[in-house]
Amino acid sequence: MQHTRYKYLTFLSMLYMTIKLITVVLIYKIISIGSFSASASTIIMPLWFVIGDVIAEVYGYKVARQMIWIAIICQFLFAFVCAGMISFAAPLGWSHQEAYDQVLGKLPRVALASFLAIVVGAFANAYAISKWKILLRGKYFWLRSLGASAVGELIFTVVAYLIEFLGVVSLSQLLHLTIISYVVKLILNPILVLPSSFTAFVLKKFEGIDAYDIGINFNPFKLSVDDDELNHNEALEV
Repeated sequence: MQHTRYKYLTFLSMLYMTIKLITVVLIYKIISIGSFSASASTIIMPLWFVIGDVIAEVYGYKVARQMIWIAIICQFLFAFVCAGMISFAAPLGWSHQEAYDQVLGKLPRVALASFLAIVVGAFANAYAISKWKILLRGKYFWLRSLGASAVGELIFTVVAYLIEFLGVVSLSQLLHLTIISYVVKLILNPILVLPSSFTAFVLKKFEGIDAYDIGINFNPFKLSVDDDELNHNEALEV
């Protein structure tokens, strides 16, 4: 598969990674939603899943799989470089070290939690989009996106929050944050599904591709996107 033939995949990839890094930075920023509390990343995370849905729908599971692994590598690089630089000694009279420690000091922990959550949650989401597309013959992307995001976000939220907040907040607060986060994501998903469906439709037209993942290896740890499998990714001209 030649990525150079795609006009908009680079932009989608950059947007995908930008959204992911935003969620990493904002995970410990708690906001009020009415009488409830939630992590600020809760508001952003559904957009990340939606972009992943569009990539898997238009370009296929193999491209989505590669995108997920690139996101994992980049967020680890971001987290550990930031943590390393923060740990450097500050000059006398510089009074902002505590603020950096508070906001960015836990980034390695967040990156580890996100890695584990992505491996099970994001891959489950991409797998569901691709498999259900074959089953439903490419129809009802909006319904497949809602279903896949509901499954993927549930797994992602439980795994990520358990690692990120265990020991940081009480167990009752952890349960509260997890439940509210998932409920908010379920509410936001239907709002995002219409623009994402339109985006997928337009991209298929502009890119001239509609990928069906027939006969490919869905192993999340197989990173190749080369044409090394028979009928691996039938790209139908639209």
